[in-house]
Amino acid sequence: MDIEYLLLLQRLREAAGAVLTPLMELVSELAASSVTIGAAAFIFWAVDRHFGGFLMLNYVGSSLLTQIVKLTACVYRPWVRDSRVHPVITALDTATGYSFPSGHTQSATAIYGSVGLWYGRKRRWLAVLMVVMILLTAFSRNYLGVHTPQDVLAGMALTGGYLWLNGKVAARLERQPGFDKTVAAVGTAAALAAVVWFSCKSYPLDYVDGALLVDPEAMMEDGFMAAGMVFGFYPGWLIERRWLRFSTAQRSAGQYLLAAAALVPMLLIYKLLPGLLAGLTGPLWAEFLSCALLAFYVMALVPALICRLQKRQKA
Repeated sequence: MDIEYLLLLQRLREAAGAVLTPLMELVSELAASSVTIGAAAFIFWAVDRHFGGFLMLNYVGSSLLTQIVKLTACVYRPWVRDSRVHPVITALDTATGYSFPSGHTQSATAIYGSVGLWYGRKRRWLAVLMVVMILLTAFSRNYLGVHTPQDVLAGMALTGGYLWLNGKVAARLERQPGFDKTVAAVGTAAALAAVVWFSCKSYPLDYVDGALLVDPEAMMEDGFMAAGMVFGFYPGWLIERRWLRFSTAQRSAGQYLLAAAALVPMLLIYKLLPGLLAGLTGPLWAEFLSCALLAFYVMALVPALICRLQKRQKA
């Protein structure tokens, strides 16, 4: 049934030509692009520290949860399962890893869901818009032929559950600030445990005409990235929460400029560091270490610079 649904969308896509495809690709890309992640970091540094931290807490944690399920279930992509499925060629670059659940849908649910939860109570129209964006992102992954309906439904359900859990954690942190050490320890341990699981578990090794159908090492890359992000995030989150505590209440032009300038090293770490480390550590650990540094940079190193700037401005 899932494949038949994708084939129906495929026929509609072919009949419509390229009318809707660019829009679906844009919707899909918005949820998981480096621009979106950069925007989240800028919000944290210069617009709203509390919301930015909440947003990234939801994003990095749900990313790792999704990758754990992906690399445990090891479900092949639709076109691997059925040769009749022909995904949009330009969408294949972002269709990395196994199929179930959808990472783009997870990202959309984490980001748009965080916005809706944080601001939607006073702005009902914004909450509705965020729900529409989540559903539209999920549909775009089906329309482009890179995910089945169950992939996107699972992505929404897992991330929705994670957002609910984080809401409970945030409420406890309000009542019991010292609980942050436990949260950071559990998050960091979960990242390490995930890497051990990814490295030690077995993967399907199916061959077609003597060639490996899906390379498990290539499938593990996103998992190592997500684990690295969580591993670097929680220590940085704890340091910022306990010792830095910079402010976004009274923002200055200097803080905006610093936040904008800090996006450049962030992009360089994301784009260049894995390639530089790969020869020393191998590609998987290069991704892990790069993402760990990236998350720590966002959560602790840049906030430390902002704190220094704010102290100098007060002096």
